[in-house]
Amino acid sequence: MNKSSVGVIAAVTIFVLPIFILLGIPVFLGGSPASASDCKAPAASVGGAMVPGSVGAFSGVQLENAAAIMKAAKALGLPSAAQLLGVQAAIGESTLKVIDYGDGAGPDSRGLFQQRDNGAWGSYTDRMDPTISATNFFKALQRVEGWEALEPSLAIHRVQRNDYPNHYTQFRGAATEIVKALGGEAAAGIDASGACPAPGGSVVGELAGKWVAPMEGATMSSGYGPRPAPPGTAGGVLANFHYGIDFVHPGGPGTIVAVTDMKIVKVRNLDGLFGTGVTGQTMDGKLTIGMYHMEAGSVKVKEGDVVSAGTPLGTEGATGNVTGRHLHMEFFAGALPNPMVPINPTTDPGPILKEKGVL
Repeated sequence: MNKSSVGVIAAVTIFVLPIFILLGIPVFLGGSPASASDCKAPAASVGGAMVPGSVGAFSGVQLENAAAIMKAAKALGLPSAAQLLGVQAAIGESTLKVIDYGDGAGPDSRGLFQQRDNGAWGSYTDRMDPTISATNFFKALQRVEGWEALEPSLAIHRVQRNDYPNHYTQFRGAATEIVKALGGEAAAGIDASGACPAPGGSVVGELAGKWVAPMEGATMSSGYGPRPAPPGTAGGVLANFHYGIDFVHPGGPGTIVAVTDMKIVKVRNLDGLFGTGVTGQTMDGKLTIGMYHMEAGSVKVKEGDVVSAGTPLGTEGATGNVTGRHLHMEFFAGALPNPMVPINPTTDPGPILKEKGVL
């Protein structure tokens, strides 16, 4: 399969705290988000005043091809999660162009999905047709057991058999933006997981003012303060200073949890710098805590939720401006809805976590 390379990036809900939460009574105000397999696929359009002329680096025939992919999934009765996978795969294979050439690993590969001339993907004409090639991609995806629960790049890899299972991860953000843009209002609530999230407002657990480690079993790998940007990452604001602290879980991805009771004010899905992550405010409004670089699609909370210490937020990952899997955590003074460095000054999390008995 062709291994082209493209990239693109990725609201604040105010939660009014009832008095019974202040008394420490656990309350559940909202339902769980719909699963990716339950989220109905939106129709796709590249016409009309509501659809932009471009989405990130993509325009014209590329968006027409993306719409054809989305329509093929919908015609098969597949959910929006499949639409995301199809567009993600085609970005990674051809940058959403019907190309009439392959690469060194597959010189006979053709079309949007760089499908091989091995009989599995139909004729040359089939492979060069956006609708037919997309339909064949989705039929193959349906034969992958449990594809809905797989990490997106791995699900695509099971169909495409790319040399690098993680090759498609970098295109998830772009695919999400395209599906949302072409799907219109029906796709507005879709996130990078492919789920249609329920509105925030749930209260999870009993709020007791505790503090816990952000990732059980993890070790702190990098502290707060002056530090050159690690090789392989973008410099800029990170060139001479580390604005937070990092944790790494040995042996495999750890589960990232709320370090204390907080209300979730920002959820990021494959943001270019932060990757996937969550930002929350402590209940006393004295701190805003950002936790970044989670695995794509792993976030378990919504903006507007209130969660107790130890509530799972997501899975340790390597999304955003990083070179490897870890959790990056930043502390900001005060209650901020969407803090970003260096616009908002950070404070060293280390002394606070030590004072709370976490470090």
